[in-house]
Amino acid sequence: MEDLVSVVFTSYNHIEYLEQALDSIVNQTYRQIEVIVVDDCSTDGSQEVLKRYGSRSNVQLHLLEKNTGSYVKASNYGASYAKGKYILFAQCDDYCEPIQIARLVAAFNQHLNAGVVFSRSKLVDEHGTILTDDFEGREKRFREQCATDALITGAEMRAYLSYSCVIPNLSAAMVRRDLYEKVGGLSDRYRMAADWAFWLDLAELTNFFYITEPLNYFRQHATTIRSKTKIVTQVAEIYTIFYDHINRYKLAGREKSIMKRGAGAIWGWYAIDSPKAWWSNLPTLMKVTFGFEKMNLYYLSLGCVALLREKLAKSR
Repeated sequence: MEDLVSVVFTSYNHIEYLEQALDSIVNQTYRQIEVIVVDDCSTDGSQEVLKRYGSRSNVQLHLLEKNTGSYVKASNYGASYAKGKYILFAQCDDYCEPIQIARLVAAFNQHLNAGVVFSRSKLVDEHGTILTDDFEGREKRFREQCATDALITGAEMRAYLSYSCVIPNLSAAMVRRDLYEKVGGLSDRYRMAADWAFWLDLAELTNFFYITEPLNYFRQHATTIRSKTKIVTQVAEIYTIFYDHINRYKLAGREKSIMKRGAGAIWGWYAIDSPKAWWSNLPTLMKVTFGFEKMNLYYLSLGCVALLREKLAKSR
């Protein structure tokens, strides 16, 4: 008998994408799924659309009357109802291929030492036009290892995550529910990078498996959390995640240095990605990063050098 998959579908004020997103879940070729829909008190009519799905035997509707204030809280709330062996977090502005869940479950069955399976995602705009895919933005080492389907050890994944969030979209990944529960779910301490912290925690417990086939479509638009959050807040949150992780898991030596250097690379990446905002906030950014430790200039330098090397390697 097939294992049950719990899909936690979170919705908030994206009525324009809602049917496409939810239809892509309920019409999966893999039939052993329960769909736990959590609408976080939408004000745009989303709940009326969602009620049309309430008659389906495998759909649970949780239409909240008070906003939780966080997709993290809404996701964890939905997961508290999950009964499946695996959990997939689907978001209301993304959508997926009909074979997504079948492919992810098949990978779990073939690679029993993996606790997370994820795939490449296509990045699309508000109209569904494909912009690129997330693989193109990955660092050289990741692209070399994952040119074909690949098992990534927890230690390897921590190193990748120390440089960038290589699973940028929750909707592209499936997690064993027992591991989700073991790390305590998604942390509501973080607003824009809770998923990053989640993957780092899981990397301390398990291996990951990567599927090169793009099975998911990751919506890019002006109202995403990362778009709306100021650069200083973003940098401070990522530094907090990295340094908390170092302390909690007592990382030392090379592992500790990789994470600190990675924080420096991310700091430098914002200078390339958002130069105007970066320069205008530079004094505050310096103050934020030096608040973590006095050696930050050293790791900032190492990180920025690593970033430049990566950029040069891609340009060749």
